[in-house]
Order: sequence, then structure tokens, then C-alpha cells
Amino acid sequence: MIVQVSHESIEHWNTLHSQRRFRPQYPSEHVVRFLMNHFPPEQRASQRALDIGVGGGRHTKLLCESGFQTFGVDISDEGLRHCHAWLDSLHYQAALQRASMGGLPFAGGSFDLAISFGVYYYADAAGMSGAVAELHRVLARGGRALVVVRTLDDYRYGKGIALEEKTFRLEIADTNERGTVQHFVEASDVPILFQEFSEVRLEKTETTFDERRAANSDWLITVRK
Repeated sequence: MIVQVSHESIEHWNTLHSQRRFRPQYPSEHVVRFLMNHFPPEQRASQRALDIGVGGGRHTKLLCESGFQTFGVDISDEGLRHCHAWLDSLHYQAALQRASMGGLPFAGGSFDLAISFGVYYYADAAGMSGAVAELHRVLARGGRALVVVRTLDDYRYGKGIALEEKTFRLEIADTNERGTVQHFVEASDVPILFQEFSEVRLEKTETTFDERRAANSDWLITVRK
């Protein structure tokens, strides 16, 4: 099932990616650790890597400089444009396409690894499930992926109009995500959501702010097909 992306969602991300402050330069340490732990440098030149949700390109750049054959998708033309320009300035090459997480334009079994950092929760429950199904489809047997989604302990949880269980259209004014649909995940959801994978590992990461009165809270989900 391919989930259609709304025009409003595309325009939201185009607007954000047109602003430099929404195009971070440095990769997440969790993504760096995932690559270091599972992919020996001497093998990377023969491995195909996919960044699902390129954004401004920080993890696409990391995949390129780490030596992988790099591919990336995003729904935002603006994000893809800036990612292209950044990679060109560094003489890196990556095959970038406009596509959604729920409709990846690749044959089954195409990739040895994939990264989706803070992308899958921008959907309802069905949209997240569809994205996970697409991830499973495009990974090669034995391929690995890192997926980062939000927990129920994240400060955004419940801060909007409830659309279904654990899914909200955010209304808070202190975030650039106002108006976005977000689905939050419990630990018990993860084995069900990723049940088609042969291996699923779950860790949690949190950063507090406002003198520990609130937190950005994420699940770090590593899977193997």
C-alpha cells in the first residue's frame, strides 16, 4: 500500500528546508555508531545505502564520506536541492529522488543498509506501518536499518488534536512542527511493527530541557532482514 503525501505536507517541508537553520550540518552520533558497529570500512565500496528522508542532507553526506554507494529520497524538492548542492561542493555523488517513505522507487532487495532518522513518525499508524513494509521490501536479505521514532515520553505527545490512538495533529506553537501529523510509539508496539524482520533491537535516547521538565525522547530501532 502506497500512502499519498498531502500537498500541505510537501509545502511545509519545502518552507522549512528553505531556511538554513532547519538544515543541520552534523550527523547524529547514533547514526555514526550504527555505521561503525555494523559495516566494516573495507566492505563499504560494494554496499548500497539508502537515506529515507534526506532533509538537508547531513546523513546522506555521512554515507557518501563513509564510502557507501549512496541513495536518498525525500518529499521536499527544497531539501533535495540543498542536499545536491552540498554534495556537489564536496565532490560527492549520491542518487537522489523525490519520493515518500511509503512509496520507495526501488526494486525489492536493493540495499544493504538504510537509515530513517526522525521520519516515520510524520504519519498516522497506517502510514508508519506502510513505511516499515517498504523498508523491509527494499532491504536485501541480511541488510540492516536504523529507524528513529518518538516515544510517548516525548514532550510533543498529546499536544494537539487526537486523530487516533497515539496520533495527533500538533498544535503547539513552540515547534516548527505545528500542523504536522505525528504518530508516537510504545516499546510494546515495536516487535509488532517490525515483525517481518529477523532481528529487532530497541534502545531509548532522551535529552531533557527546561530544567528537566520536558524531553525529546526517541526509540533507536535497529533491524535486520
